[in-house]
Amino acid sequence: MVQQEFQAVVLAAGKGTRLPEILEGRPKCLLPVGPYPMIWYPLNLLQRHGFTEVLVVVQETEKSEIQQRLDRLQLKLKLDYHTVRADSECGTADSLRQASDKIKTDLVVLSCDSLIEVKLYPLLSKFRELDASLQMFVLEAGKDQDVVIPGPKSKYKAEKDLIGYDRTTSKLLFMASASDFEETVKLSGHLLRTNPELTISSSLLDAHVYVMKKWVVDYLAVSDTISAVKGELLPHIIKKQMLQPQSIPEGDPDVNVNLKVDNVFQFASTTEMDEKIDRASIFNKEKKSITHPIRCYVHFADPSAFGLRINNVRSFLACNLKIFEHFAALTGLTDRELVSPTATIKSTQITKCAVGDMTTISEKTSLSANVIANGCTVQSKTRINGSVLMDGVTVEENVVIDNCIVGEKATIKSGCILKNCLIGPQFVVAANSKKENVYLSNADGFMTID
Repeated sequence: MVQQEFQAVVLAAGKGTRLPEILEGRPKCLLPVGPYPMIWYPLNLLQRHGFTEVLVVVQETEKSEIQQRLDRLQLKLKLDYHTVRADSECGTADSLRQASDKIKTDLVVLSCDSLIEVKLYPLLSKFRELDASLQMFVLEAGKDQDVVIPGPKSKYKAEKDLIGYDRTTSKLLFMASASDFEETVKLSGHLLRTNPELTISSSLLDAHVYVMKKWVVDYLAVSDTISAVKGELLPHIIKKQMLQPQSIPEGDPDVNVNLKVDNVFQFASTTEMDEKIDRASIFNKEKKSITHPIRCYVHFADPSAFGLRINNVRSFLACNLKIFEHFAALTGLTDRELVSPTATIKSTQITKCAVGDMTTISEKTSLSANVIANGCTVQSKTRINGSVLMDGVTVEENVVIDNCIVGEKATIKSGCILKNCLIGPQFVVAANSKKENVYLSNADGFMTID
């Protein structure tokens, strides 16, 4: 069984520092994507692939709210919550380190903000076949570039991953962020000499879905200088593939103590029992005898597969606008699930919309390609297109909203015309306002739009 061989971990303790204008203190993982909070999607993915238990890492101060929201969604999963302090600078690797005593097997790690079409079975089967130490799932980047960013116009610079891999074997050889370099990327001569099929791509998106051996977490548990999985742990393990394992002198306890932290090969080494199990495996591993004890690979999504990480305003809006055409593939559900049975919809002009619980939409309204979350009210003679309305939003009569994100419990008074706007939580837009490309918020100070 999948859940017995692999543990599942969902990281949901991020503070959403790139989404302050939308969150304003709310848990990032509860942002609406279609009819569900974003954390529901990786959990649903795991449930559909046979997992019955998931370790969920959250901030201590947000646990109660997240737990209550997920309980209402009635997932058939046993969720074990591990909390991290909200006032600490806790990275993703720090979270895994703190939860390491709960990890007993090889594991699958997902980020709560990854919305991806992926079949886990081929991913896990390849991991077994290659006897990989670490495997990363990637897909084509740029699936949000056709979205107009709401708010003040600004120069948008897309984040890019630099991913180096062997074209023949899919071995993962290099990983970095393009922002780490100014103009030139410097690679070691040894890397180039030993990997003639190396390809460096900036058009791939790290989906933040990782499969890793348990020893990687064991190593992380004693390596307190590593804080982030993507930015530090992965590049560190990948680089170790280029080194030869150090010989450990027998009978020298001082050396062994010193290497406990520094020598990853102590953790990657195999025991006699491991070798016996490997020889008995049904998978063909003829090449294993000549390979390195640390083996990292990249797994490519189908080119047509949809996937985004929700880490800025553009990707948040893009996921919500594209959810309608990808809903079935992302969730295994039908389009009927896009509209809550508790919603009251009197409009006859509503197409491609997700509507949440206890939301009321009056007659004589026209709505197209919107996500309207829970407890919203949309009054008559209103037109809304390509927008996201979060929980508890009120839209009065004769309002036009186009390509906007409206924060929780905000109110749009009658007669307003809003285009490409960001409306902060609980903000009241005065009647008959006409706004375009602005950010309206009750928050003090100026915020830049990412």
